[in-house]
Amino acid sequence: MEFKDTASQIEGIKEIFDDAAREDNWNLSEPMLYSFYFVDEDAEKLDKLGEKLEADGYDFIGIYELGDEETDESTGEYLLHVDKVEAHTPESLAQRNVEFARLAEQFEIKTYDGWEFGEEGDYDDEEEEDIEVESPS
Repeated sequence: MEFKDTASQIEGIKEIFDDAAREDNWNLSEPMLYSFYFVDEDAEKLDKLGEKLEADGYDFIGIYELGDEETDESTGEYLLHVDKVEAHTPESLAQRNVEFARLAEQFEIKTYDGWEFGEEGDYDDEEEEDIEVESPS
């Protein structure tokens, strides 16, 4: 999905929201846990973006080294994961995606990789290895 404009995202987001309401019985007018992801080869750039988003009220979950799905070898890329508990409509989430795509460009991040959501406190059991990044002082 492209995040250049809101109009191209609305139908896809509506479908995802409708499926979640129907299949999981989620009340999407209530705050949900939204996770947002950015990918780049430079973990320090992701760290700076994560600090900025944390200052803006997001939970800076971590930066993770990405591995090839088949070989588990490093791809040379890192993933920034931030969370926020909030309520969204398809329109407001599409707007957030556009804002994050622009923010990725501003911070010279390779890509804003998208979002996922779930009920508050509904965390994935999968263990991820956190990459410590030291900021130059």
